[in-house]
Amino acid sequence: MTQESGQIPLLMRSEDLATWGNWLSRPETAALEQLLRGQVPEHSAFVWGGEGMGKSHILQACCDAEGLDARYIPLRDLVDFAPEQVLADVEIARLIAIDDIDCVESRAGWQEALFALFNASRETGAQLLVTADKAPQQLLEALPDLRSRLSSLPVFQMPRFTEDHIAELLALRGMEAGIELSDGVARYCSLRLPRHPRAVVNFINQLDQLSLARCRAVTIPFVRESGLLRQAEI
Repeated sequence: MTQESGQIPLLMRSEDLATWGNWLSRPETAALEQLLRGQVPEHSAFVWGGEGMGKSHILQACCDAEGLDARYIPLRDLVDFAPEQVLADVEIARLIAIDDIDCVESRAGWQEALFALFNASRETGAQLLVTADKAPQQLLEALPDLRSRLSSLPVFQMPRFTEDHIAELLALRGMEAGIELSDGVARYCSLRLPRHPRAVVNFINQLDQLSLARCRAVTIPFVRESGLLRQAEI
């Protein structure tokens, strides 16, 4: 049942360090970055792919670059609120980032509200960034008009993370945490961690705390003794 009252969660919500500064750039994401990366994204876009591929990170990085004139709307968290509450005056923002639009695929009220927002954003000139777990034409339960609008956006599929990507992400996040990870340590960990960025972030945070507590350098023996790889979760 849709909630008609009550406090709505903040529309602008960034996960820890979800910025372009810690985004793992890859050849497969170059075209998307060229379109969106910068002080102000100049284009709208539809970004799709499996869970944990970095879709939310991209939206939040764009919102971080835009600042106060951005609205981040995590639909999975807000779907049980009335759409007119969540989307009130959103069209006046310079950047509107709608995360997980697939979660309202079977909710006609939400889809009608988002269709109206899409039209309003065209009139105001706002950039509209949308993510989903599937391509627009695969949103079979969506209203045809909304699906048509989404299909008109530049569409990008997020690539899956390889072992090499995970090793690079470990090095990047380790550097931010002040952890010196040798290539050998990064490779050792990447072969044993889930290919999921959240697992990498959780692992690095735990590794940082443990190395500080024990005053130990991060080596393969230390990582092995810590047991953190066996406990690694998404």
